[in-house]
Amino acid sequence: MFREHFNLITIIVLTSIILVSADVPVTAGDVQYRETVVAGGPDRFMEVRHVVMKGTNRAIGKKLGEIASALGTGPMSRGSALLNRTQREYMKSAYPILHERMRGIAEAFGLGIDDDSYDFSSIMFFPTAPPGCSAVFYPGAHTESGHGILSRNFDFTTGTIEGQRPSGDQAPAVSRPFIFEFYPDKGYASIAICAFELVGGVLDGMNEKGLVVAIFGDDDTAVRHGIHPSMDVGLHELMSMRYLLDTCSNVAEAKEALLLSKHIYAFVPCHYLIADRSGKSFIFEFSPYRHATYIIDGQGPQCITNHLVSQYPDIEEFPDSVMIDSFDRYRALHDAVAEVGKRFTLEEITAINAAVANSAMEFDHPERAPGRTLWHALYDTSDLSLRVKFYLGDRIDTEGGKAKIAEYSDYIEFTLQPH
Repeated sequence: MFREHFNLITIIVLTSIILVSADVPVTAGDVQYRETVVAGGPDRFMEVRHVVMKGTNRAIGKKLGEIASALGTGPMSRGSALLNRTQREYMKSAYPILHERMRGIAEAFGLGIDDDSYDFSSIMFFPTAPPGCSAVFYPGAHTESGHGILSRNFDFTTGTIEGQRPSGDQAPAVSRPFIFEFYPDKGYASIAICAFELVGGVLDGMNEKGLVVAIFGDDDTAVRHGIHPSMDVGLHELMSMRYLLDTCSNVAEAKEALLLSKHIYAFVPCHYLIADRSGKSFIFEFSPYRHATYIIDGQGPQCITNHLVSQYPDIEEFPDSVMIDSFDRYRALHDAVAEVGKRFTLEEITAINAAVANSAMEFDHPERAPGRTLWHALYDTSDLSLRVKFYLGDRIDTEGGKAKIAEYSDYIEFTLQPH
């Protein structure tokens, strides 16, 4: 998803840790935990870990806290005891599932949930530039299988947290993403590809009801109006996606949940694509000054890139501006899915995203690192499956000369198994 450079931690090493007791103890038996490396490895650009957790939300939260501790990070402050306390009370009222996870996070660090020195709702690091991606949601009426499919590219720098070429012991910023699969006691089971924030850092995902979500950078607002992140009280842009997965079963519920929520952006301005098993979809956006929200309902396959669809509704009138890359990708997707009555095969869906992927573009800047499509994900809303391939690095095409070829893992498949 992210074409540019988040100021984030670069190494994710998930480690199983024996749970310890606290007041009203959470024990090892309260959470089932499994961790597997599913793509890449220490000698490749990426090492992707699949983490499955089943248990109470408090126990899941405690395990997340212990993962954070193993990373050398933990809960932060929103800037004052008042903001920390108000954030806690907001989550207790608006998002009780997360509040229970916050209790477990606090316990993992030997703290109490009522400690106003910390914000237990997020364990995150801050980006320095806006994200970028391309995606299409295909309702079942437009696929050969009859299943709704979300097909999305996640693009980001291959460099460090500052977007520079790594040197010495530096590591690429998104070299250790992971897939979280949650089976909580309250809230819906879900699978999501995550980075940047351990508690709510959902970039794309799906829950057991077939609701799919994905986040995209609003580059247009960032370029024209600047980036003005906030640590005020509310749901940050990635957490909004976790909230929908935990609590919403369809598009109607997701619309209401987003409209009722208090939104902030702690990283960069973003917009969202949300769809469900019935084939309904919508894009949710904020106006450039965030004084209004927009819901753009899908009419057949729905495309999204990195400009505000609400601000540029007519594809024939896209301006010649710094957003030309986003406009070009959107136009390519739109034209590829425009044939009336066509039912797309999975191979055709994959090829359409591949045509707008940033997979082998030459980039010769002496200091900045090139961007790549770091993964392509296919979410099936009917059989609750995720098929995804991950970028593993570049190699030189020895037969064709100096041209670089981006190498990817095979597609890996996961299926939610709700009970």
